[in-house]
Amino acid sequence: MTRAALVGVVVLLFAFVPPCQAQNRIALRGFADAGLTVFTATQSFKAILGSPAGAVVGGGVDVGLTRNVFLSLAASRFSRTGKRVFVFENQVFKLNVPDTITVTPLQLSAGYRFRGSGATPTIRPTRFTPYAGGGIGWYRLSEISDSTSADDEKTTHTGYHVLAGVETPIRRWMAAAVDAQWAMVPNAFGDSAASVAKLYDEHDLGGFTLRVRFIVGQ
Repeated sequence: MTRAALVGVVVLLFAFVPPCQAQNRIALRGFADAGLTVFTATQSFKAILGSPAGAVVGGGVDVGLTRNVFLSLAASRFSRTGKRVFVFENQVFKLNVPDTITVTPLQLSAGYRFRGSGATPTIRPTRFTPYAGGGIGWYRLSEISDSTSADDEKTTHTGYHVLAGVETPIRRWMAAAVDAQWAMVPNAFGDSAASVAKLYDEHDLGGFTLRVRFIVGQ
């Protein structure tokens, strides 16, 4: 990801914000979240880590452009240590070498909150507010082994995602949300003959994420 690409995406999303005479002032909120990701490349992750799923933590900022339309920029991190594997004649052999896989997505999303027409900054919001959206992301993948730095891999890939969830207020300046996200990151894994991903014909770094989010701001 380059700075020019990120700026370009932000400008494009702003350009598609619909005009609204009753538009509220722009609202900025911060959030932290935690959840569980199940990777699409289930067999590849299971071969190395013993499971295709793991915990993710993250945080970011949420910008309300109108009463309903929002932008968010979020970063998260998955990291787990397993055992390096070796593929030979279509068989997978586990090596007694620790292997740590870390996935760090940076995601830019645009979304819509389905608020009632009577909601205003001076009126208490509805108890539950559904929302949905989607966007683009940049995924930093690193695989680090204790054996030798020559086997280490660090790459960045572009992906896309859709999400949906529901938010509820806790206090005047606090809220909580639960959402689900599906991400697609094609062609993230190489085609090396010794690659476990090639053996299983798995090339997508995306997956399904379910998370809980805590939000601070109005």
